[in-house]
Amino acid sequence: MYLRQSWRDPRLAFDVSHGSRITISPWYKVWVPDTFFREDLYSFVHEQTVPNRLMKVTSEGDVWYVMK
Repeated sequence: MYLRQSWRDPRLAFDVSHGSRITISPWYKVWVPDTFFREDLYSFVHEQTVPNRLMKVTSEGDVWYVMK
């Protein structure tokens, strides 16, 4: 299952003139919504050897987050 979420966080906006990419350190915490499924009694996240997550941030602060 893929869970795709998007939102806008103006705190993550950056100036494009300094480059088209930004780097976020592994210890830097980016806010992610606490998503849940209503009326689900036994939900859990499978443990995987490699985290399957992708986060893209645009210069305007638009965030696209995908978790497998």
